[in-house]
Amino acid sequence: MATFLGEFLRNPAVVGSLVPSSPELTAQVLAPIDFARARCIVEYGPGTGVFTDALLQHRRPGTRIVLIEVNRRFCQLLRQRYAAHADVHIIHGSADKTAEYLRPLGLAGADYVVCGLPFASLPRRLGWRILAHTRQLLLPAGRLILFQYSLRNCRLFERFFRPEGHVRVLLNLPPAHVFTYAPAAEAPAG
Repeated sequence: MATFLGEFLRNPAVVGSLVPSSPELTAQVLAPIDFARARCIVEYGPGTGVFTDALLQHRRPGTRIVLIEVNRRFCQLLRQRYAAHADVHIIHGSADKTAEYLRPLGLAGADYVVCGLPFASLPRRLGWRILAHTRQLLLPAGRLILFQYSLRNCRLFERFFRPEGHVRVLLNLPPAHVFTYAPAAEAPAG
């Protein structure tokens, strides 16, 4: 918790909340995942590993978990925390380059992308690049599971993805929205 708060105060545009996610939010984020068929789950911005812990508890043997974390301190913490776990890959890098990170692992795409990046505070161009990249990264039956603290960017998300579900989670600080998206049939124009 102290690490999380310290990193939020250092860089609130990258760390989206003062406190880690609640068990209720975690349950709603995991609900759309079909763990029986998931071979690759990517998590953007795992922070201290709240969702990662839950993913590891539910995944089947052989499912690859790829964590993309831009914050160096969180990345070091995650490497220490998950060093003994098979098929967990921790990448210090940016979500808009995930395909580059998957190639050396022999992965062509992701079944699921779990994302809590704070799109409301990210530079707009970076947000667009991440969404466009994620749309291409997802396998045809893949899904983006996105949690946000506002509805501000829904129209932006829907330029790249087709909405499949939305749940509001009040038992989280702050309350959050969980969206499930399928890749849109066509890329947006300009």
